[in-house]
Amino acid sequence: MRVVPYEENTRTIFGDDTLDYTITIKPWYLQPDYTNDDMIIDVDGSVRAGTVPALVEHLTSHDLSDLTFIKTFLMTYKSFTTLDEFFDHLVRRFFIQPPDWLSPSEAEEWRKLKQHVIQMRVLNILGAMVMDENFFEKEDLSILNQMKEFLQNEEVNKILAAKQLLPLVERARGGDIKKGFTPNIGSPPTSIMPKPDKKLKLMDIDPLELARQLTIMESHLYQKIRPIECLQRSLEQKTDHSDNIARVIQTCNRIANWVADSVLSHEDSKKRAVILKQFISVADRCRLMHNYSSMVAIISGLNSPPIVRLKRSWEQVNARHMSQLENCEFIINSGKNFNSYRSILAKVVPPCVPFIGVFLTTLTFIRDGSKDTLSGNLVNFRKRQKALEVIQDIQRWQTFPHNFSPISSVQTYLEESLARFSKQVDVGDYFWNLSLEREPHESVKEKMARLLQESGFL
Repeated sequence: MRVVPYEENTRTIFGDDTLDYTITIKPWYLQPDYTNDDMIIDVDGSVRAGTVPALVEHLTSHDLSDLTFIKTFLMTYKSFTTLDEFFDHLVRRFFIQPPDWLSPSEAEEWRKLKQHVIQMRVLNILGAMVMDENFFEKEDLSILNQMKEFLQNEEVNKILAAKQLLPLVERARGGDIKKGFTPNIGSPPTSIMPKPDKKLKLMDIDPLELARQLTIMESHLYQKIRPIECLQRSLEQKTDHSDNIARVIQTCNRIANWVADSVLSHEDSKKRAVILKQFISVADRCRLMHNYSSMVAIISGLNSPPIVRLKRSWEQVNARHMSQLENCEFIINSGKNFNSYRSILAKVVPPCVPFIGVFLTTLTFIRDGSKDTLSGNLVNFRKRQKALEVIQDIQRWQTFPHNFSPISSVQTYLEESLARFSKQVDVGDYFWNLSLEREPHESVKEKMARLLQESGFL
């Protein structure tokens, strides 16, 4: 090891009372291969940006193991390279060759402290990929054949870790990837069954059970959201996504439209008030079971302009239901970047179906806040790190599902009700005109006469 003494210099400047110390610098052949132009590392040691080869080198570094970097890389690599290219980089790293002009002792030190460590890091990365049930998409599975061929290479297979990894790759090729931990959540609560042998209507379903069935439906959609979909929304400007996140958004919009349509379908204001109270009760029960997605969708429907203006209907909603409505509205107040909702969510113990809109807002801020690549064609890795934090928040709520039993008749009712509102149809004008038809604008005098008549005085 080369040691740079500072003793003489410090004594010259500070005198003989200065502390005696030395600084150890690694020999050049044990230092990273990338240059300062290939990688930007901040003062705290975290990677801000880098070329793809430099990032892969850091991923399999021989002198440090950055777990945060590794997790970010494996979760976000598809935003700056392909799986085939990534695998090729790993293979090249494994077969790293010694520099020229090394002495025998230096070559031995290089093999022990650099080459061997890099090779073990490459195998560890491959193992992490294979053991992660969410790492490979269907179109990625062909890479497992290349992994098998690599691990069977004579030089690679001499390493015990490679021999241990090979059967895992074989199982993955057969579709047997180890699944993550599934919690034991016990027996579900007893379902509140609607009356059989009849076509269901909204008021036939108990509000608590309707909230449960909505939670089953929304949780199923939320569980399907994949990290790459979130990452794409933090990087891409396009708005016509057709992924699982889009399906969650569409379902939220359809629930809101279903709420508005259910209220406006009745000519009698008393019947509209009954529907309002039913949906308020359902939203409140969604709140209590931490299904914020359905809660927000229902409240959005109730707070839509065609419904809010129905004063005759709202006048017949009692104080208890209005208090429940206010509790829900408080949570989703968009003031201060949804601060109330974020504070409540931070204290929630799973299971939970969060409101995806807040996550998407954060991903949009990340997308618009900085460029995907920096000068010199360096991948903006810090941006990926910020996106990963949101992805981890989303994944946190995918681990523990709600423990409710689906009721086929109610699920069918929900599917048929929501199917009426496709994403292509704009029902805003229709609802507004129907709202005006249900409750035309009236003067103060007309309102007073109506109230007296409804009270039995006229």
